[in-house]
Amino acid sequence: MPVTITRMLNSEFNEGTEFELAGLSTDDKPTEVHGFPVGINSLFLELNTGKFYYYDGSDWTEVGA
Repeated sequence: MPVTITRMLNSEFNEGTEFELAGLSTDDKPTEVHGFPVGINSLFLELNTGKFYYYDGSDWTEVGA
């Protein structure tokens, strides 16, 4: 299953766009989407585990871990 953009917090792609993404725990969590860097505080939901991750600008970290 490919990673899906569920929400984009800016109206268009640009540097630092915050995303809400969803995919499986086996999917790579992206650091860029359509050639633009994922913005700090973007979120990723693992659909098969229910875990949320946030992006700090260099790494994806589980929320609450």
